[in-house]
Formats: sequence, structure tokens, C-alpha cells
Amino acid sequence: MMKSNIVGLFSTPVYHGIVDRFDEVQNELGTCIKDINFGMRDGWSSTHYLSDPYFQSNLIIESNLHILKSEIEKHLKEYCTSTEVPAGSNGSWNDNYSIISSWFALFKKGNYAHIHNHGDCDIAGVYYFKKSGDDGSFFFTSPVPALDSSCFRTGRVVLNPNEGEIILFPGWLNHGVETNDTDEDRCSISFNILFDRDKNK
Repeated sequence: MMKSNIVGLFSTPVYHGIVDRFDEVQNELGTCIKDINFGMRDGWSSTHYLSDPYFQSNLIIESNLHILKSEIEKHLKEYCTSTEVPAGSNGSWNDNYSIISSWFALFKKGNYAHIHNHGDCDIAGVYYFKKSGDDGSFFFTSPVPALDSSCFRTGRVVLNPNEGEIILFPGWLNHGVETNDTDEDRCSISFNILFDRDKNK
């Protein structure tokens, strides 16, 4: 009998989890968002609303969203230890990381986010603050261009997260948000994480 096996090479680790302290996180963000100004600008962010100033703030740190931050760290630790992503000698977990930026994204009816990545960070993440089932799915596109026309799998994977869920993924992975066709606003908070290379040696 022929012996064989199949090895999946170069897989891309994407993490999908649910926060434990859902009510507390929602209350914390609900209080924070009351003081947030949203707007659009020409170019990249002309397709949906972002908290102001665009891409120049760090809401999780500046607004002291400590409950959300603790939930992110819990899920980040699980993500890193499960995949042996960075984070120190022998693949062990350490907390030598920083949330370098974070912002609200608001999608009203007709809004979407085109394909992009967060290439200046190690790990990108999204927490879903306000989300209904039909207000636009989150999708990834393959980092392997050949998969667009391959018979093995599609070059696009769609997720439909709910409120209280977190997605973590490599910052270089292309992704986007499908059009919100509902009358309900969709709101999430995105964040970028960077590990300290010197401390991780």
C-alpha cells in the first residue's frame, strides 16, 4: 500500500475569538464614542467614516480603554502561543509589544472598505462594537496571487463576525469590508500591534 501525506505549507494564521467581558467592553466603548468626531477624507478613507484625526490617534491608549486592552492582550497571547508567532526565545510568550495605533471605523449604508493591509505593523486586529448580520462581511484575499485562478481554493475568504468578537491577523495580509446594505450603522475599532525586536532577542 502506498504511504503518503499532504503538508500544508506557508499557512496564514488568522485568529477569531470572543471577548469574555462583553458588557464591560461595550460600556467602555459606548462612553468613549460619545466624544468622537467622525469624518471622511479624499482618497483611501472616502468610502467610510473614521475617527478624527485619521490614522494619527491611538484611542485605546489615549482614551484609557483598559478593559478592551486587557481583552486584546488575552487573545493576542493565545494567538501568538498557538501559532508560535514571535514573541521571544523558544517561541514563548512575552508582553514586549505596543499598540501603536487604534481608531474607530464607522460604516453607514452604502459604505465599504477597499482591499488594503496594515503593513507597518506585526499584527493587525479588529474588535466589533456594533454589528448586525447583514451589514457587510469582512474578507481576506490570498497573499498568493496564483490562488485567484487555482483549482485548489478561492483567493478570497469571507468572515461574518458578530458584536464582541476579535479578529487578529498578520499586518501584511490584504483585507476589506463589503458594502453595508442595511440602514443600521456598523462600527468597529481597529488596532495595530508592533513587537519590540530588541527585547525579543
